[in-house]
Amino acid sequence: MAQTVRFEKIVSEGKALAHWNGKALFVAGALPGETAVVRLVREKPSWAEGVLEQITEPSSHRGAPQEAHYLSCSPWQGVAYDYQLALKRDMLAELFAHSQLDLAVTKMVGSPHSLGYRNKLEFALMPEGGDVVLAQHVRGTAADLVAAREGCVLGTAAMNELGRAVAEMASDLGLAKVARRLTLRQSHTHGGVVAVLELAGPARADFAAFNQLGAQGMAVLERSTAGAARLRWSYGQLEVLETIAGMQLVYPWQSFFQVNLPAFELALTQILAVLKPGTKVVDLYGGVGSIGLPAARVAGEVVGVEIMHEPVALANRNAELNGLSNYRAVVAAAEAIDLEVLTGADTIVVDPPRAGLDPKVVELLLASGARRVVYLSCNPVTQARDIRRLAEAYSASAVTGFDFYPGTLHVESLVVLTRR
Repeated sequence: MAQTVRFEKIVSEGKALAHWNGKALFVAGALPGETAVVRLVREKPSWAEGVLEQITEPSSHRGAPQEAHYLSCSPWQGVAYDYQLALKRDMLAELFAHSQLDLAVTKMVGSPHSLGYRNKLEFALMPEGGDVVLAQHVRGTAADLVAAREGCVLGTAAMNELGRAVAEMASDLGLAKVARRLTLRQSHTHGGVVAVLELAGPARADFAAFNQLGAQGMAVLERSTAGAARLRWSYGQLEVLETIAGMQLVYPWQSFFQVNLPAFELALTQILAVLKPGTKVVDLYGGVGSIGLPAARVAGEVVGVEIMHEPVALANRNAELNGLSNYRAVVAAAEAIDLEVLTGADTIVVDPPRAGLDPKVVELLLASGARRVVYLSCNPVTQARDIRRLAEAYSASAVTGFDFYPGTLHVESLVVLTRR
């Protein structure tokens, strides 16, 4: 059901607030003062959610987007960047004020680049006649696709060029009926691009034809109806080599890794400045070591904690690659580690997924005795919740916002908590 509404302000998680039928209506992508056509997707007694379909009266801050599928990838595309940053700062300020934490938002740090910043692009693939076309999912749907033939302006020119070439080659090989997904990753500092093509079923094709496209490495996966992936073909190097804060890190194409490295390094600089030289640091949710390894250049000892075996193996390998003997990574869920891992830590760094900290992690932090907890979050809503729980032993006075994802509603926030 479509409705035309006028939006009032941006609230938590970057959604725009309007009122419809006596209810609060939340929609991702609209700006304050805009009027738009919205498709309702969820309705409760006091609130509803919708998906933005067409902006009929745009804000004066909104310019023309660069691509037709912008509502799928970056609904604030074309919005004046200073205004984007102001909205995100206001969103953080309102969130932490309503959370009764009395934390001031001291700064909203912008990204060095507002376009072309992503080192990872993911495309759906859709058939168009006998061809394969790059596409993205229509926001708010699981199956509807919108063509993105040229790629996406959030990614680099090299990734988009390779993406178009893979789609064209998949067309030539007769894969239109089975080609479903394409993942592209590029090293920001070394330039190589990796491509992984996923098929929805078996196919007979000369996959070696992809060799001529110039990728650093490429793989073709075949997914069963149950979702399991089988490697059909690969060549080259599927790991990505990156340099962060002077450290070389290797990570696999399917691993979580920061997608906007220049923006991430701005946050990392503030994290490293908090560390006391020569002390013990524990890096929870440590991944392949993007925070923990640079921290080892400052700290006396760093322990990385990560639930997945492969990132832990790579983190330890990355430590060797950089000649660091004071770093070690261990396999464990953050909520299941022994308190002994945290014993003696001066600083504990947490960078959890959007769900935030498990209550058991909060209990461990409270019991740890660590002088500081440095909390980098991709979801300030759950971060605020966790800081309220940690207030039993820790206090904080300020929040710093970071814009890792220009054009989108997402914002990162950094809070340093000190033991009272």
